[in-house]
Parts: sequence; structure tokens; C-alpha cells
Amino acid sequence: MWKEIGKTAGKLLILLVPFFVLLPLYCAFFPEYYMDDEYAMYKQQKDYVKGSREENSVIILGDSRAKAGFVPDWFAKDCYNLSLGGATPIEGYYSLKEYLENHPVPETVILSYAPMHYTDVDTLWTRSVYFHTMDTEDFMEIINIAKEYEYEDNQSILIDNYPVEYVMYKAYMPNKYATALKKAGFVFRYQKTKDKYAQMEAGRGQSYYGTADYSDSFNGEAKVTNFLPNRIITHYMLWELLSLCSDNNIHVIVKNMPMNEASYAILTEDFKTHYAQYMEALQSWHENVIFDTDLTAYPNDCFGDADHLNKKGTERFYQELMEEYPELFKAQ
Repeated sequence: MWKEIGKTAGKLLILLVPFFVLLPLYCAFFPEYYMDDEYAMYKQQKDYVKGSREENSVIILGDSRAKAGFVPDWFAKDCYNLSLGGATPIEGYYSLKEYLENHPVPETVILSYAPMHYTDVDTLWTRSVYFHTMDTEDFMEIINIAKEYEYEDNQSILIDNYPVEYVMYKAYMPNKYATALKKAGFVFRYQKTKDKYAQMEAGRGQSYYGTADYSDSFNGEAKVTNFLPNRIITHYMLWELLSLCSDNNIHVIVKNMPMNEASYAILTEDFKTHYAQYMEALQSWHENVIFDTDLTAYPNDCFGDADHLNKKGTERFYQELMEEYPELFKAQ
């Protein structure tokens, strides 16, 4: 009987080895073959902040709206767009901290986060952890800070069984990457990922998202009735990101990206008022920082999708920035 049990166990082990050993090894060593476009953006940014020693006078930090809207080639001095899709000031702080460890200090940092990225930590797990672009030491620091706050603020960080979840991501367990592998057919995203990475390098971190000529779809802010900031994000914005800039004598501009007319038209007055009050409160702690407190709208034909400026929108945004901050741009 024991001999038969041993044979059965051996067969099961043989079946499990490809799933729990070979598949994770494939996932770990060949992510460019099955990950989506966003991976290429995160990976290129990580490689740049860690590996380059290039000097930049202007650094852009923000989310995907900033990644689409700020075109580095239009700036007067060397500029790099380190924005990341879905990012909040939490990811922005760790990006800038790592950047300063490997690059000369920039003169100016422009921070641009959508209002919704002050309200929820929505992509820490699904992008930074999933793509393996956040160092374990930094991640554990986030966890420890999150523990100091109540559930309503930390639930997106301290997810159920978060220590086990983190280990599964770190070990590239198949349950975390099977969907991507299936969609990619294991290898069929390689060229697309390679091309996106090259595009990020050529554009100095800038990337368009939506490319339509018109969008009247509603963005995330238009779908809620009020602006309710997350206290952990506020902590990182005030006491980590802005303080890091202050400690390094970096001039900071906090700039809002415009919304499309369709979304702006249905924003509640409570949302607009409370967002402006929040920005004013942040400024009271950092008086030397230039804060853009008001939300604005562009015509729908300036947007490639509900959230992101298209080329026409970026050109208009550039003209307005040049008038507001001429010292940062090329002489015309």
C-alpha cells in the first residue's frame, strides 16, 4: 500500500513541478513576453531612475493624465516625465527618492495627480507590486505607515492576507499571472512590449493613452458626489514628497490637468469646493509651493478618452503652461 501511495505522490509531484516551479521561473525571467503595455512604462521608468545618471532641470511626477499631457521635448531645459499610470503621491515619493539617489537634483518638480488619486490607493498592488517595480524595503515602509491609520484609509493597502499576497507576487505564483499569460499566449506580447519601452525612451517618459479625436465619456471624478481625501495619501504628499523636495531645495509646482467638458459639467459643487479647500490646506503647510487649486475643462475634442489629453489637447496645455511659466519653456 505504501508503495502505491509513494508512486501516486511521485506522479503528483511531477505534475506540480511545471506549475509551481517552471511556470514561476518563466514569469520571473520573461515578463516582457506576457505583460501588458503598462508594464513597459513602469519598467522603463524604473530602469531610468536606477540606471541613468542623466541631469534634468525639470522632473514631472504624476499619474497617467500627467504622463500623456506633459511632453518633455517642449521644455526649455532637460526634462523627464516620471509619471506612472494609476500613481498617487505614494508612488511619486518613492520614484523621486530613488531618482535623487542616482541623479543630480533637479531645479523644478511638477506634481500632477488627478483628484481621484488623492482619494484612494488603487493600483499599488495591481501595478507596482504586480510589476515588481517597488522595492521590498519601500513597500514595507508603506505597510507600516498604513497601520497607523483606520480601515477607511488603509483598506486598499492592507488587503486581506496581505503578507501572503505579497509573497505570492514576489514568487511569481501562477494564480497571480495566469490571466496575463493566457491573454498573451505566453509569448505574443513581446514585440508590443519592446516597442512601448522604446517609445518611452524616445519620448523621455511621455506617452499618449487615448488617441481618439473626441471623447465625451465621463472620468472617475464625474462618477462620485464628493471629494474625500485619503489620509495616507495626504501624509505622503505633505510629509514625504513635498518635504523631500523642500529638503533638496527643489522648486515645486502642483498643477491640475484639465478635464473634458462632459465630465466637468456634472461635477458636483461639493466636489469642486472640497477639492479647492484641500489644495489650500496643503499649501498652508508648504507656502513656497505653487498650488493649482481650481479644476478646469477643455473641449471634448481635446481628449483621446475620458481622462487623457490627445495631441490637440497637449498642444493647448503646452501653450497655457508656457504663458504661466515661461522660464521653463523654449523661447518662441
